[in-house]
Amino acid sequence: MKNTRFVDMATGVVIMSIAAFWFFEANKMVKVDLGIGPGGYPMFVASILFLLGFLQVVKNVTKGLPKPEGNINQKAIMRTVVFVAVTVLYVWLMRYLGYLVLTPIYFFFSCCWFSYRKKIVAAIASIGVTAVVYTIFRIIFLVPLPRFRLF
Repeated sequence: MKNTRFVDMATGVVIMSIAAFWFFEANKMVKVDLGIGPGGYPMFVASILFLLGFLQVVKNVTKGLPKPEGNINQKAIMRTVVFVAVTVLYVWLMRYLGYLVLTPIYFFFSCCWFSYRKKIVAAIASIGVTAVVYTIFRIIFLVPLPRFRLF
């Protein structure tokens, strides 16, 4: 079996960094008097991701500080960096473009980025998933999601 401890440790550090950024950005979202607010759930998910990333780092460091092995796939790293940058942009733009406008675009981009070939299915799924999640959070849980407010 291939030794991937260095990659696992680096992945844990990246996950922790993204989770910390995500947590602090979600904390800037609108506060509400009743309910958890639009930032509550992302903050919870970011906390869990941070904890899992931390556990990943600790697991690999306790076996001795890992060293990089083998060749680094530059193309895979760049694809990951671009996707993380787009995700950070999605979180940042959420407060301006709102959930309903931005999420189907992000979902569709994700499908295309990961080489899903059926574009029509991806577009329908993007709109459908956005509508279902909006309905669950906004109407059932009464969590106000970010709205379009560019103008």
